[in-house]
Amino acid sequence: MLNDLQLRKMAHLFALLDVDDDRVIDKMDYTASADRLVNAFGFAPGSAESRRVRERYARLWDEVTLPMDIDGDERVDLTEFTAGFDQFVTQPDEGYRRHVAPVADAFYDLMDTDGDGRITRTEYLRMAGSAFRMSEANSLSAFERLDLDGNGSLSRQELHIANEQFFRSPDPDAHGNWLFGPLPPRG
Repeated sequence: MLNDLQLRKMAHLFALLDVDDDRVIDKMDYTASADRLVNAFGFAPGSAESRRVRERYARLWDEVTLPMDIDGDERVDLTEFTAGFDQFVTQPDEGYRRHVAPVADAFYDLMDTDGDGRITRTEYLRMAGSAFRMSEANSLSAFERLDLDGNGSLSRQELHIANEQFFRSPDPDAHGNWLFGPLPPRG
């Protein structure tokens, strides 16, 4: 069962994914997010990189979010989203490793635009601003908290730690809580 902090994190992520702010997530939201990311990274339309981004977003929709749709309308509301993540990531099975870790790897590969095996501050800021609609100030704050060793870049391991903390940790001080920027205050 998700605690208050985890419910707030899921509501925050839901709001970021709901691109058109209609209080549901559907395939169009994922398509729009992919398009924003393609534009932010300057990938040419029809390029291999552009196709890869769109394919990964489509896979994320098909394999992670769409199965959360309880009523079969191909739209996921906050209640369905929260219940789905409760099932996928907080239970003791391998839900996180099966469903969320591969998405984290895909985002890591997308962010690492120069292929050097690390995510620089610039690469993270570009992703956070385009894919997660974060301000530059919030993106910088998030990056500083996620860079656990303080070397100015994020390793794949640091990103996985942040993802696992965001989705699974009930600890309000976990660095991974900042993965998608600061959580809105309790409402």
